[in-house]
This record gives sequence, structure tokens and C-alpha cells, in this order.
Amino acid sequence: MNTTTRILPLALTLMLLLSGCASYHVRQGNRLYDQLAYNSAIVEYQKALGKKSFPQAQIRLAECYRQTNDLSRAEEAYAKVMELSQAEPKHRLAYAQILMRSGKYDQAKNYFEQYLGSNPTDAQAQKLRQSCDSITQWKVDSAKYTVEASKLNQAGSNFSPVWYRDGVVFVSDRNEKSKTYAWTGRPFLDLYYSKKDAQGNYGMAMPLQGDVNGLYHEGPASFTGAGDSTMIFTRNNYMKKKVHKSEEDVVILQLYQATRSDTAFRKVEGLPFNSSEYSTGHPSLSQDGNTMYFASDMPGGQGGTDIYVVKKENGAWGKPQNLGAKVNTPYNEMFPLWFKDSVLYFSSEGHYGMGGLDVFWTQPQGTDWTEPRNMGYPLNTSYDDFGMALNAEGNEGLISSNRNSQNTRQDQIYSFTINDLRFTLEGIAVEKQSQLPLEGVSVELTNKKTGEKERVITGADGKFFFKLNPNTDYTVVGSKDSYFTNTEPVSTVGKNRSENMFVKLKLELEQIIVNKPIVLENIYYDLDKYDIRPDAAVGLDKLVAIMQDNPEISIELSSHTDSRADDRYNMILSQRRAESAVNYIVSRGIDASRITAKGYGETMLVNECANKVNCTEEQHQANRRTEFKVTSLGNKGL
Repeated sequence: MNTTTRILPLALTLMLLLSGCASYHVRQGNRLYDQLAYNSAIVEYQKALGKKSFPQAQIRLAECYRQTNDLSRAEEAYAKVMELSQAEPKHRLAYAQILMRSGKYDQAKNYFEQYLGSNPTDAQAQKLRQSCDSITQWKVDSAKYTVEASKLNQAGSNFSPVWYRDGVVFVSDRNEKSKTYAWTGRPFLDLYYSKKDAQGNYGMAMPLQGDVNGLYHEGPASFTGAGDSTMIFTRNNYMKKKVHKSEEDVVILQLYQATRSDTAFRKVEGLPFNSSEYSTGHPSLSQDGNTMYFASDMPGGQGGTDIYVVKKENGAWGKPQNLGAKVNTPYNEMFPLWFKDSVLYFSSEGHYGMGGLDVFWTQPQGTDWTEPRNMGYPLNTSYDDFGMALNAEGNEGLISSNRNSQNTRQDQIYSFTINDLRFTLEGIAVEKQSQLPLEGVSVELTNKKTGEKERVITGADGKFFFKLNPNTDYTVVGSKDSYFTNTEPVSTVGKNRSENMFVKLKLELEQIIVNKPIVLENIYYDLDKYDIRPDAAVGLDKLVAIMQDNPEISIELSSHTDSRADDRYNMILSQRRAESAVNYIVSRGIDASRITAKGYGETMLVNECANKVNCTEEQHQANRRTEFKVTSLGNKGL
């Protein structure tokens, strides 16, 4: 027997052994995967794929990395999945989301589009695809926040801070002596408390005392009552070391209440709407403790985890209500913060965002909510940003994020400051007819909140400049001798961008020429009538504003008809219309001595459409007009 014939059986045997060994690791990986022990399943799948190609093992390995939040390895593993013939549209969607979370938006768009090619009606995927084109708008005001890592952090994950007495309570897996959570390979989560000193520095974090921290996960939490004596917190479904599982053999999360006795929390009891078949968690209580927002994947929601609200009725918690499709999406909404009983902050994967979980805010609007608004960069990033706490003034706080831990998979707590918004008003005063810059215009800015006024005079370029406050309404008044004064509104209310934010205004001033007719647009009357219609009132209100802004002038208000009725009739009708308009203006507070009514009938036609001349309706309409002209300047222009 030659050497070749001896080697072939040995090689075949070795291949069979390796194949069998690899299959064993796949089976072990699948068993652990089904038990949600993703961290251990990774090891088995790696061993299997190191020996042989297993498409389903490759897909599950990628999913394990995604579930354990190991983004760099998830991205690498899903890139290999994309090369498999077994890759499905849902895998392309997952890969697109991972690329988005890694800040690779162009690549993400490509895979979103591939997924949408197979699922064109998936509105949520369309929204995520569109989000990739909106990233620059979230970064417009990067100076709005100052964000830095908090000293509360230690080895492991730290997240979901909440104010408690003189410090903060947060969630951490730093206890290396705790049992290991098979999903992540890290210790189970506990609640920790750190007290703040007079200088604002956090002291050493210690486990929250009492019966709260136990064998499995605890946190996040929320506090209420006198001296924060009542705590609602999240924990795995167990009591007195007895674990309760769902029908799918999963230990879900539930909400529990505990009461402080001295320095420790005791009397732990579950809330009445808990269930072994769905999770409840992430509580946020109102100031009086009678309303609570929380996250849950209970049946009947929009999909994923949704935000719910529940109220106390006669001292007992009622039935939770889903906040609806304005807030919740088919993806995950979680970590609510009900701030000062007026603004709801929450994190979402499903609204227009930067990737992963972004923080949004919304407010009650009747029986619904306002459209959630993204808090913007750098509070939000392409990674997970969630679990926020705000100080009483709403200008400082803490937030959780895994933005700097792509490879370590750790959530960390960051402190942030909301910097003062900066707005400026840049404007130019121009002569209305020529649109040329107007020198010597007095421009006065009035803060409608405080009544404070600022005033500048325009130079040869007609430009003016003011600094504005956030969330404030203003009026800008431009005046110049021999010109009509002009008033324009300016507002920064609702604007949430500051850096390089300019409110631009063109202030048009028209020169006053005595006895020059000026047509008032859109002053219409019903046929053969002279009462003021609502649409005519809008035009007359503009004249009221002109007279209020120019208190020195006196005017004549004239009404004109076309030629299609009897001359005398038209004269009487036009006079009545002019008087009706004047009466309306006087009713708005204008001194009757400043305004004269004059009806000209058809005596001052603007075209050739006299009696018996055949004209179009448009030509006749030009003659049916209301005008005013300044008859006296008073002191204006002297």
C-alpha cells in the first residue's frame, strides 16, 4: 500500500471527527441560544464555525452579538450573513439597524432599501431609512449640550439614574460576587445609591439597603411620598427567592413597591397589573405619586415595548392605558421620565432618530400627545441613549449611554448641561417700492414678556441687529419721518436651535405722500350691500394697525364702484360702504376725528369701463375698490 492510500482514510476520518465535533458545538450553541444564554452561545458558535461553515450558526452568532450589544462584532458577523444564500429580508433589516447604530448611515441606507424592496409597505422601516438622511439636522445645534462622563461610573454597566434625597440611585452590574446573568455574561443588576456632597461631588456608591437587591435583576426605580419614602422599582419576577416563569419558560420583569423604614426599604410587594406572561418596568412617578408611566410589552400594544400610564383610584392602581400611536411605535419605547407633571421624556428606536435608542420629548395635547421631538446631538448619538434624570430647573441632568463602549458593551452615566440658547435677529429696512436700503430708520424691539425695549438707527445699508431670548415673543417697529411706521412680529418660541440661528426680517417702509391713494386689498361687499363681511374685516384691520402705528396722520377712506348701475345709486352705495368701513375702524379704537368717509361712486374709474362700455368682470372688479389717502401728516415728518 502506497503512502497516498494510507493518508486518505486518515484524512477522511479526521474530517468526520471535526465535522462531528463542529456539529456538537452547533447543538450546544442552539440549546444555549434557546435559553437566551447568548453570551455562552457565542463561544459554542465560534468553535463550530472555526471548523466548518454552518449558515444557521452564522446567523445566530450575529444575533447573539446583537442581543449582547457587541456592535462591532455584530456588524462583522452580519456582514458574513449578507453573503449567505440563506439570508432573509429580516436579516438585512437587522444589519441596516446595526450599521445605523455604528454611524455608518450610507451603508445602512443601502440595506434598508434592500429590505424595503421585499417589504415596501413597512412604514417603520421607511421611517428608519429616512432617518439616515436627517442626521445633519440633529447635529445643527451641537453647542446646545455639554456632555461628559460621570464619576458615578465604575467597571461594568451603570445606567438609569434617578434623584433620591441628597444623591442619586442608579442601576449597576458592578458586584462581581453576584451570580452571572447568562444573557450577558455579567453579574445581575442591583440598585446603588451615591450621596452628593456640598461641592457637588458624588461619594462612593453603595447597594441600596433593605430587601430590594436580591438574586436577580433590580432596577430602574422611581421615588415618591414624603422624603421619597415609597419606591417603585423593576425586578425579575421572584419573591423570597422563589422564581416565577412564563409559559415560555422565561423570567420576565415586573414592577414592585417598597417602603422605607429608617434607611432601608422593606415590605416589597408586586403591583396588581403585573403578569407572568409579559414584562412591566422602568417606572416614573408623578409628583404626588398617583400617576405612573412605565414600559411594558403587554398584549394590545403597538409592538415591542410601549409606554403606558396608570393612575391610582381610591388608593389602588387602576388599569394601565397605552399612550397610543403618537408616542409608541412597532419598535421599542422605554425609560419614561414624567418631568414636573408636564413633559414626558422617553427613549425610542422607532421615531426619527440617529440610531439605537434616542431620547424624545412630548407633552399632553387634549386626549393625545404632541408629535415626539428628538432631543438632538450630542445628548443623543447613533448608540443607545436612555434613562435620563433632570434637575428641578430642567437645565442639567444625567443620562445613560453606551456611546463610548462599542467593544465593551457597557452602559455608562453621563452628566449634561443644557447651554443657554442663543438667538440673534438680523434685519434690513428697505423702501417698499424700490426695495433699496433705508437709512435713518428707528428700529425698536419690544420684549412682549417683560415689556423691555431696545432701539437702534439704521445706517446706509439699512441693517439692524438684536440679540433675542429663547421662548420669547417680540414686536419690531420701524419708523422714519415721512414714512408709514411698520410693525412686524418676531418669535423664538418653540425654536430649539441656537448656534448660527438667525431670525431674518425685511422691514418695508412706504413713504407717505399726502393725497396719494393707496388701495386696500381684499375689501369686498355683497351685491348691493354695505355691511362689513368677515373677509373685509381682515383688510380693514391692517388699516387699523397703520393708524395705530402712525398716530399723527389723518386719512380719507374712500369707496368706489364700477359703472354698471345708476350713477346716483352708485354714489349713495359707495358712501354707505365708506361710512360702514369707517365705523368699523372707529370701533377698533381709532379716533373718529382722524378719518373721513367719502363715496365716489363711479366718478374715479381706473380704466375705460364707463357706462355702456363692454368690459370683462376682472376689469369691472378693478374699479370696485376701497382706498385710503393721507390728508394730514400732523407732526409726522416735521
